Amino acid sequence: MDASLSKKRLEELLSDILVPVEPSVQFIRRLRARLVTYHGRGPLSSWMVIVVIATVFLLAVTSIGLIIRIFLGWVSLIGLIANRRRMKSEARVAT
Repeated sequence: MDASLSKKRLEELLSDILVPVEPSVQFIRRLRARLVTYHGRGPLSSWMVIVVIATVFLLAVTSIGLIIRIFLGWVSLIGLIANRRRMKSEARVAT
């Protein structure tokens, strides 16, 4: 049995399977209503506003976390420097 189809046979099969259908009036009306609704909503939708607010909130929390880490790093660095100075001055006094 030949597994390949000739071009003519393929066209016959596709013409039998793919039959053009006219869309119903109700479908066209719904499609137009959706297009008008989406087009008429304007640039701001409620979901877009919620996503933008959530993104700004997460960025603010992240930046505050970064600022706190930098601040703690500086405080610990100052503490280490002060501790070394104190240890050196105690060592000088002991000798």
